Amino acid sequence: MLSAAAAVAFSLGAPVSAAEVTLWRLGLATLVAFGLARVSGVSLAHIRERRTAILGATLYAHFLLFTLAAQTTTTAHTLALVYGSPALVALGSAVILREPPRALQIVGVLAAVAGIAILVGFEPAESGATLGGDVAAVGSGAALAAYVLAGRYYRGAMPLPAYVFAVYGWAALLALPYAVISFDAGAYDGGRILVLVILGIVPLGLGHTLLNAALRRATATIPNVITTQEVTGGVILAALLYGEIPGLSALLGALLALAGVITVVLFGRRAREAAGG
Repeated sequence: MLSAAAAVAFSLGAPVSAAEVTLWRLGLATLVAFGLARVSGVSLAHIRERRTAILGATLYAHFLLFTLAAQTTTTAHTLALVYGSPALVALGSAVILREPPRALQIVGVLAAVAGIAILVGFEPAESGATLGGDVAAVGSGAALAAYVLAGRYYRGAMPLPAYVFAVYGWAALLALPYAVISFDAGAYDGGRILVLVILGIVPLGLGHTLLNAALRRATATIPNVITTQEVTGGVILAALLYGEIPGLSALLGALLALAGVITVVLFGRRAREAAGG
């Protein structure tokens, strides 16, 4: 639950820089991927390849820009703009992967994106939003879309544990210099460290690995649009943990987003059945 975990992290008021948060998460995710690769007995040599270095840079950009956006613009703008990525993925699936979504799946993608915007209360001129933060959020969403499309494209090129180790590893290496420059030991305490560990292991080390696994079994549009429900899960957790009960518009947005996800998944399954898969 990326959005939920991020919300918890920022609610602590941690002055840890975006660069440090990104390094913590990517470094811990690399350790998780390394463990999976060792248990699976696969080669780790793919980390030497240029393509995994490029994908690592893409993943690093996604997380750094997401963290920057979360720290410099409103939560509504961050989530709505980042999770507009399914529209880009649907377009990329058709143009690059030659796996065009069906017409009703496109409707479902648009419904899911619109539902998330309504759920988080997105308003173009919302108080507290900044242009720089919004640009960072758009960039994060574009990098996420590229990362998802690449995961689908390279599904048969290397084993999953080797793939995620190489991509996470490169991303962590790229994150290191900026994090070292930004490092402030006084920003850390036990609670903040625990949150950063959770952010690295759960939503990234496990969650993004499962996303890459799903991309090997379904067209990119389906797993990507499902990830938008991280936002819905975050709203539910906020209600359970902090008593932040969503209003009517938020509930309607959640229902619209869920209906969009169901449409994408349902018609994707029917397409596979019609193709004999």
